[in-house]
Amino acid sequence: MISKIRRVFRVIRSTQISFSIPKQVSIVQIHKDGLEILDRYVDSSDISVVDPSELNFWILLRCLMFRKIQMKEYFAQAIKAHRPHVVITFIDNDTTFYLLKSLVLGPVFIAVQNGIRNNYSYLSKGGFIDQLVKSGGSNQLKADLVCTFGKSSSIMFERFIQTKTLITGNVKNNAMEIRSAIEPKFDIVFMSQHAPFDLANREEVMYLNNASISIGKFYEIESVVAGFLAKYCQEHSLRFAVSGKRGAEYVFERRFFEKAIGENPFTFLPRTDVYSSYENGLNSRVAVVIDSTIGYELLSRGNKVAFFSARMFNPLIDQSELKDSFFGYPGTYPIGGPFWTNKPDHHEYARILDSLLGMSNSEWAALIQPYTEELMAFRPGNNEFIQMLKDQGIQINSEVVRRA
Repeated sequence: MISKIRRVFRVIRSTQISFSIPKQVSIVQIHKDGLEILDRYVDSSDISVVDPSELNFWILLRCLMFRKIQMKEYFAQAIKAHRPHVVITFIDNDTTFYLLKSLVLGPVFIAVQNGIRNNYSYLSKGGFIDQLVKSGGSNQLKADLVCTFGKSSSIMFERFIQTKTLITGNVKNNAMEIRSAIEPKFDIVFMSQHAPFDLANREEVMYLNNASISIGKFYEIESVVAGFLAKYCQEHSLRFAVSGKRGAEYVFERRFFEKAIGENPFTFLPRTDVYSSYENGLNSRVAVVIDSTIGYELLSRGNKVAFFSARMFNPLIDQSELKDSFFGYPGTYPIGGPFWTNKPDHHEYARILDSLLGMSNSEWAALIQPYTEELMAFRPGNNEFIQMLKDQGIQINSEVVRRA
């Protein structure tokens, strides 16, 4: 116990402390991520954010008095102090959240999906699904509702958590009022997923279920695909760009793609704000992704997207170990399809691009119609999400009500 208390004090010394008296609010949000979305619909004075980066002195004192020193217990005491109608999180892959419903009776607990939930981790058996299983799965983990991207995600959450689900798509994507360009500036834009650090001389290992790969190999496909696309565009007189995942100050990302592409022409578009990557994708005739969430978001909006989902492909490994890296996860699809392939095959890449570039918008819309509700629904304006909040007795901003 003494060692645990010492760890608590070490955390306190490195964390901001708030001395405000907890007040009753309608919503407690666990983790600050996603607050900009909730703020659109609910008055900020009716929301209290409980985040590990800023602990409340009075709640912390209560935890220490009762020797409740785990983060789940701090969250529980914070919820009790604020007496909300709803407890919500936009960090749906924090398994701690799904333990809170058993600790605090009364509020409605809602998680909102914000990313594709595969089982990647820097630690062996440390992925999201691994954590759900270790935490007791549906025997221990509970929520009243999880707002999901699509049908396949709903099935996954209901498998591991005692919960109902509501398909809302990605609420961030739904809230952005961005439209495809009438005259795209680029023919092909590759959506980078580069790591938030320089890959040179890094020794981390990425784990996926029982498979593993060095961090360099994990991101190697970014280099291979970018090189292929630059060559393809040069041979077909097409305009090519790479949409950076990082800002211009992260010079290692630009250099990574300059090395991969070599002498072929391309435009590098660094991330400038929360909208820029979406704008880049929508400003292309075809966006190309490996396995990123933004690819599914663009697809949901009707943009032409090619998925080259071969990040972990290895014919010598049981394919069930690699399923999380394949197109459409957590759904199950063939290894190749009209706009995707799970193989690192340049002929397949060319087949898909030739098809999409020659396809009319109406043909594309008909092609993807069976996939969007499964993978990523699009709900412009978040009407379902807003109605869900109203059903829980949450007062919605009058401006939102007028727009609706």
